[in-house]
Formats: sequence, C-alpha cells, structure tokens
Amino acid sequence: MAQFKDLSDEALNKLGERLIRNVDARVSLQVPQPSKNPFSKGNLSRSVKYSWVKREDGVWDLHVEYLDHGDFTNFGTRKFFNPAMRAQSVFGYEFRGYEKSKGGVRAQGWLSLRGDQPVYEAIVEAEVRVTWEEFIKNTTSKFTKTNTTS
Repeated sequence: MAQFKDLSDEALNKLGERLIRNVDARVSLQVPQPSKNPFSKGNLSRSVKYSWVKREDGVWDLHVEYLDHGDFTNFGTRKFFNPAMRAQSVFGYEFRGYEKSKGGVRAQGWLSLRGDQPVYEAIVEAEVRVTWEEFIKNTTSKFTKTNTTS
C-alpha cells in the first residue's frame, strides 16, 4: 500500500493502527450480521480481521481477511454479481444495505468506505505529516484480501 523512505517504521505503525481502528469501526456497521441481514449467521462478522504489515520490499499493506462467503455478500452472486466492484477502490463503490432476492445474492458492498475519504485524508496528514495527495502517490487504493476457511 505505501512506501516512504523518509518515515520511520514507528510512524507508519502508528498510522496503520489508526487506519485499522477507523476501517473496523466503519465496516463493523456494514458487514452482514444476523440483526441486519436475515441470511447471516454472524460467522462472517466474527471472521473479519485486519493487519498492517511491512513486506520484504519495504512496502506497507493493509490486509483485510474474512471468510470466503464474504465475497458473495460483498460482490453478489449469479445475476446480481457485480464484477466492476472488484476493480474499484473501496472509496468508489457504496454499501447498499441488504435486500432479499431470488436467483442470487445482491451485491451489498459491505467493505465500502465511500464518503469516508476525508476521514482518511485527515488521519494520514495528522499521523505522517504528508498531504493526502503525496500519500496516494505512494500507495495503491486497494486492500489486499485473503480468504480463510471456517
């Protein structure tokens, strides 16, 4: 996600911790849960985990890990599958809530952070003292996602 030669690991760790707290707070309101989604058993919500890791090449990544079936509720299935959402930034597609449907699962976009970009701009600028534009120049706008088994 990010590589800055002039910032310490300590500064970037602090940034990662703050990003995780904010992403978790937002996603926890959207991830399918029994109280909000009649199809959910709560396993997906409990499986969501975040980590901020430094790769061997010095690049920092925010990883989001969750159960395989999270992709189906996030991007939809069958006639409701939305492949364009996979290619967009989490700031690009929106959380649409939950609807019953026949013939597949509607794409719900529960990983969306749409509308929150100013929040993350402020976090980056406060923690690492670089502008959002500079940070974006040194990052990709996608999260790395790893599936786990239940």
